[in-house]
Formats: sequence, structure tokens, C-alpha cells
Amino acid sequence: MKLYKFFLLAGCLLFSFNMSQAQTKSAQANKGVHMTFENEHINIGKVKKGEIKKFDFVFTNTGTETIEIDIASGCDCTTLDYPRHKIQPGKKGTIHVTFDSGKKEESEVIDVDIYLKNLNPKTGQRILKIIDYTYDLIK
Repeated sequence: MKLYKFFLLAGCLLFSFNMSQAQTKSAQANKGVHMTFENEHINIGKVKKGEIKKFDFVFTNTGTETIEIDIASGCDCTTLDYPRHKIQPGKKGTIHVTFDSGKKEESEVIDVDIYLKNLNPKTGQRILKIIDYTYDLIK
């Protein structure tokens, strides 16, 4: 019976140790600047030439540092409204997109470049995150 209790206790300790290591690795993975988007690639579907579509990219600051967007840009068919304030860890932010298909001649994928004021500690350069949306143009 004592041997059974010993193995039960040893198993519990080993399980506890493994869970602790997993939590530590998870915390280290998101250390620093980390944006997690609900969807990095949005398909807005069929769009008639000249039609205007509005949609959002929603993200959460899943890192340990405050995020601050310096600029967000797309093509001339894309108007972006993005948070101008700091986004604290655990908080959400939204990038509002207005797409005007008036000057488009074919379906394509449009990149949205997000430059942060935050710097990459390895390179000293601003952090860049690229997301995109796609559409099917109907003439």
C-alpha cells in the first residue's frame, strides 16, 4: 500500500512539473510584442465594380508590452482607420477597412501593412505585420 501511495505521489509531482513547464513556455512564447488577429486573411466575397465594402480586422495584444501602431497602409483603393492610442496587454484593437472597387479591373489580394512604433529588439527596426483581404470582382 505504501508503494502505491509513493507512485501516486510521484505521478502527481511529475504531472505538476510538466504543467509548470508548459505554462512557462507559453508565457515565454508571447513575451514582448505580439498581436493575435481573429483573422489575418479576410475574403470579402463577390464585389461589383464600383461597390464599397466595409469590414474590420480585430486583434488582441497577446504580448507583454504595450502596442502602438505608427501607420497602417494599403493600396489606393483602401482607406484604413486604426487605433491611435496604446493597446495594453490583453486588450483588443480594431482596424476598420473601407474598400472601394471603383478603379479595380480584376480580383486580387490586397495587403495591409501595419508598422508599429515598437522596435524589434534584435534588429532595432520597427515591427511590421502584414495582413490581407481578397475579393472576387464582378463586372
